[in-house]
Amino acid sequence: MMRKSILGMILAGGEGSRLSPLTTKRAKPAVPFGGKYRIIDFVLSNFVNSGIHSLFVLTQFRSQSMSEHIINGWNMSSLMKGQFVVPVPAQMQGGDKRWYEGTADAIWQNIHLLQDFTPDLVAVFGGDHIYKMDISQMAKFHAKREALATIAALPIPLEEGSRFGIIQIDEDWRITGFQEKPEHPSEIPGMPGYCLASMGNYVFDSKWLYKTLKADSQNPDSHHDFGHDILPPAVDSGRLYAYNFFENKIPGSDVSKDNYWRDVGTLKSYYDSNMDLKEADPQLDLYGAGWPIHTYNSPLPPAKFVHDEHHPDGRTRVGHATNSIVCDGCIVSGSSVKESILSSEVHVHSFSSVESSIILNSVEIFENCKIKNAIIDKHVILPPGTVIGYDRQADESRFHVVDLCEEEGTWLTVIEKNHSRVSKDTKTTVLTI
Repeated sequence: MMRKSILGMILAGGEGSRLSPLTTKRAKPAVPFGGKYRIIDFVLSNFVNSGIHSLFVLTQFRSQSMSEHIINGWNMSSLMKGQFVVPVPAQMQGGDKRWYEGTADAIWQNIHLLQDFTPDLVAVFGGDHIYKMDISQMAKFHAKREALATIAALPIPLEEGSRFGIIQIDEDWRITGFQEKPEHPSEIPGMPGYCLASMGNYVFDSKWLYKTLKADSQNPDSHHDFGHDILPPAVDSGRLYAYNFFENKIPGSDVSKDNYWRDVGTLKSYYDSNMDLKEADPQLDLYGAGWPIHTYNSPLPPAKFVHDEHHPDGRTRVGHATNSIVCDGCIVSGSSVKESILSSEVHVHSFSSVESSIILNSVEIFENCKIKNAIIDKHVILPPGTVIGYDRQADESRFHVVDLCEEEGTWLTVIEKNHSRVSKDTKTTVLTI
């Protein structure tokens, strides 16, 4: 098989309203994840680790934070031609000067990038999911079948099919139809009890893509969306295929584990996916050298745990963390951190406790605070004695609250990055409790 040139185009312009307030001032793919990463780092790492180094990241809503992250952390300046990761803000191309109206329209408005690069294949991937994937294996699957388009797909139980766009296939994984959140999804041939959900990631023949997008741009009745307008009419060609994500193998990974893929589109799913990482044997392993997740690394000192004091009155002042992820620059000072994720430069002061929480960068938690089941965004200071996660009514009166488990009566409290008050000394947010 001839070697194919591949251009990656990552759709990272989504508003991410269901992740609000984490997306109040940043795009969804720019939301921090797993202590030191951003959501966008996972798809970028998948491309780079797959040997695909020509990448355009298409942005739109609240793109400043993500553009800065890409410029600082993904500078692939090299003497080698075709190695780049470039953020591309929406430029309102065309005579009507409009924002992107759909996934296909986002590519069409930037079709000049494809024409300049002239690749054999174009890989169009979303920028807002957490997973590992060798995209070159999908590209080889596509090229071997001389497909016009190949869609990455995830086998899921039939009872979950009504939540997804479902792909219908034959025994050769050739696509025969589509179902949008069907009540009775079609079963995968040879896999009883399972249907096939689209992951929204595509590999296209570049010439076919250009011709099809051009025709779609001239159709006033189109939604300009890949799943709705571009792919269904091509089913009759017999050259549309689905690629089984479960067949994708990551170098050095544990083959006994199912492939991990999470849509972190809601606060609960974002929280649960972060909590997955702190397990002793997580489904998504960030420690394997064979498939690193790259990101921007600040020059910070190591994390520090201080004080081991036991007072006569029974109080203890011990700095420790258990079943947790603690990043560079953190200081856990005579306090307890359990089942939590501390991003960089978090300071937890004495006699405070943090449990089952996600604390983003540069948060300071002062003495005698009790924090449970919370997400605290960047640059927030919690004054002494703050209590979060123990009284729902009190939390709802001050912050954003969503259910974690209705049966257990647990809830998640989210404190947004807030610039309404800035301390003259610390230059960071001071939260009034």
